[in-house]
Amino acid sequence: MIAISEDSIFRPLTWIVASIAMVPILSGSIFCYQTQCLHLNPSVIGMSRVIGQLILLSLTVLYNRYWKQIPVRKLIGVVQILYASSLLLDLSLVREINLSIGIPNEVFALCFSGLAETLAQFKILPFSVLLATLCPRGCEGSLTSFLASALCLSSIVSGFWGVGLAAMLGIRSSDYSNLPVGILIQFLAALLPLGWIHHVPMSQPVEKKRKKGMSKRNRKTRRIGRVVVGSVFAYRRERESDAQK
Repeated sequence: MIAISEDSIFRPLTWIVASIAMVPILSGSIFCYQTQCLHLNPSVIGMSRVIGQLILLSLTVLYNRYWKQIPVRKLIGVVQILYASSLLLDLSLVREINLSIGIPNEVFALCFSGLAETLAQFKILPFSVLLATLCPRGCEGSLTSFLASALCLSSIVSGFWGVGLAAMLGIRSSDYSNLPVGILIQFLAALLPLGWIHHVPMSQPVEKKRKKGMSKRNRKTRRIGRVVVGSVFAYRRERESDAQK
């Protein structure tokens, strides 16, 4: 409660939870459409999830190496736009736009079916790093557990919204005519969080690195090194003077 009561933590935490909870997920309806109407093998859809996890791993490595310097608000805004746009890929599959450009349904589903889920998972990474940086000392474990629970709850709420939307539009196994409308509603709902993205801080706080003082052992080693090196030079000068004599 101490950590969450701070505005610097409460506002971005509220944004990430709301941005997930307010998007109705129609993954169940789309899966049924792909298997019942397009007659896709479920293994193709499963392999698309595997490809999505490999893409997520690659994005994580890129973020760790290159994208940490990008302002958090800018990075999250770009990812949210890409996430909303990736939801429209299911619309192209339903409308058979991929077939018009020569891409079979199996190939299209294998490459793009799990992209939206991958971007949704990657969006959590910058927030985890941000909240871990802002968290007061001693509350790291509690805040991380609360974040995981809140994200799990938001995913459940998103699933309930998806079931309600499918029921309201009359999407069922015998009628998928309103599925494109549901996908468009998904797309618009994913764009709404951009309206209050100002709750996300522009950049992460930078911790000042403390200069480590030299330990007693290091000082002793350095002092001994000076004595040894000095004695070597003194001994060498003494031998040279003896040789000249």
